[in-house]
Amino acid sequence: MDHAKIRDSTSPGAIAHEVWYRVKRTFIPTGEQQAVLEAARGAADLKIKAFAGAGKTSTLQLVAEQFGQRRGTYLAFNREIAASAARRLPPHVGARTMHSMAWASVSPSLRNRMSLQGEPPHELAARYGLGPLEVRTVMCKSVEIAPFEIGRMIADGLDRFWPVR
Repeated sequence: MDHAKIRDSTSPGAIAHEVWYRVKRTFIPTGEQQAVLEAARGAADLKIKAFAGAGKTSTLQLVAEQFGQRRGTYLAFNREIAASAARRLPPHVGARTMHSMAWASVSPSLRNRMSLQGEPPHELAARYGLGPLEVRTVMCKSVEIAPFEIGRMIADGLDRFWPVR
């Protein structure tokens, strides 16, 4: 890829390459980063575990440079970190969250079921033929729970155990 041609482009991939190119030319790795590079040469998969700000993304930039155009994926804990990494890593290395990777593996039929709109509590109660329910409180006072409230309790329970409906 000719760096002079890319400099004139404003596409996200070209901008990412420009940032990567500048870092590649000026970055001097630490001893720990050199050790990761050595480990990457001999491993099929690589996991770098370190504290925040320790240089994991910079280290992976070095690994990406070492392997040329070989594709890779940077997994992050949140969107902000993934977006930041995407701006710093070369275009052939994807950056995404672990959740987005998991969601992408869910079958379309299950994904469609999970994105259904929740049913309003009064419709839920009507659909299942729920009528008012009389219960006793701890103080033995009799109270009536309306069908709407029963439907709301069911919807709340579903939201707790299956948050995306």
